[in-house]
Amino acid sequence: MLNCQDIVSLTRELVAIPSESSDPVATPAAAEAGVLAALTAACDRAGLAWQTQEALPGRHNLVIRLPNPGKPRVVILAHQDTVSGRGMTAPFSGELRDGKIYGRGSCDDKGPLAAALATVIAAYQSGRPLACDLVFAATVDEECTMAGAVRLAKELTGWDLCLGLEPTGLRMIHAHKGAYRFRLTSRGVAAHSSEPANGKNAIHLMLPVLDDLRRYGRELAVAHDPELGNATLAITQLTAGSSPNIIPDLCTAGVDIRLLPDMEPNAIAAAVRALVGGRAEVEEVYQGRGIHTDLANPLIRRLQEILVDEGHDPASTTAAFATDCAKLAHKGPCIVWGPGHIAQAHKPEEYIEISQLEAAGRMLCRFLTGD
Repeated sequence: MLNCQDIVSLTRELVAIPSESSDPVATPAAAEAGVLAALTAACDRAGLAWQTQEALPGRHNLVIRLPNPGKPRVVILAHQDTVSGRGMTAPFSGELRDGKIYGRGSCDDKGPLAAALATVIAAYQSGRPLACDLVFAATVDEECTMAGAVRLAKELTGWDLCLGLEPTGLRMIHAHKGAYRFRLTSRGVAAHSSEPANGKNAIHLMLPVLDDLRRYGRELAVAHDPELGNATLAITQLTAGSSPNIIPDLCTAGVDIRLLPDMEPNAIAAAVRALVGGRAEVEEVYQGRGIHTDLANPLIRRLQEILVDEGHDPASTTAAFATDCAKLAHKGPCIVWGPGHIAQAHKPEEYIEISQLEAAGRMLCRFLTGD
């Protein structure tokens, strides 16, 4: 029997453990090590077997298998890492106040992670056969390159439904955009700013490249999806110069392209490199496909029935943000769903409502057991 207090306690425990994977970070290189230790300890207390997968040096996914041959294969995953806690007053407090748990990662993604693991443990301890052949995974590096999801995809052969837990307000997301992110570097020659002809201004070298990329962004925006809108290109970072009186010898720019599900990231990457040519260095930061899942799936319909029974909206929606499912959807259908609201994610005062955690636990338990 699921004890909702277990979800609350585990969420607070996980929030109290820093696991920042995105810059600037205060967590050591093995960002998720402390979270992994807490998750495996919870499994050990329940007598639940687990294994790990190294996705990056010193950074490991947690994988739990509850096999039930002949039943539909279901993958449930959530991620262990968070964005930086910089700018927060008490990022790792796990404070419980007014029916909410506060702290970095409370809604993205430690609350959903705690709800999933507590439910899996309760289902295992019940001794009842599950309604599915289950794989549970807690991935690393979702906030950066999604290396944990890449590693998981290599391990699994396929599934009937993958349920990626993210803060969606308990609304199903069947489609989201993909992304291609890259960094540009132009190199010049430093000189005194009173004699600029003696140098080579790295900013001047970068500007025509950025102008061309803006034109390319307008071309990309012609592509339209009736649910997700248009593809987009945004120049999000620009850094150069060390002093007003020095001609800069280095300029870097960050660019983020959001892709529609039918766009191939490798093709976009090739187009970017061809456009830039030899005018700047191109360093790929991340690429991931968009997803678009057919809702005519018995497992999705079952989840919708449970949502209706529990008084929640069964209608599916879309999102502009990307998730681990971007690295998994080529192996099988994926849906994004979970407690908490994306509006609270990555904010200086991040929190998750306990009512959302409890509702997610109840519905996941019904989904896994067939009740």
